[in-house]
Amino acid sequence: MHVLYLPRSWTADTARCRAVGTPDDVAFATKPALAAGMVGRALDAGALESWVAGDEI
Repeated sequence: MHVLYLPRSWTADTARCRAVGTPDDVAFATKPALAAGMVGRALDAGALESWVAGDEI
């Protein structure tokens, strides 16, 4: 699965998203929400965790 942050201004502009091939079901999500989903999927897949690092947020 690929995760890409798109600003709300992009996800609100359906024509722009379609022009660049963004799937119709992609909705705005904050960076912390995207990160939580990625960590959750990694843990569900059996990744071993001891710590997680991030930047900017």
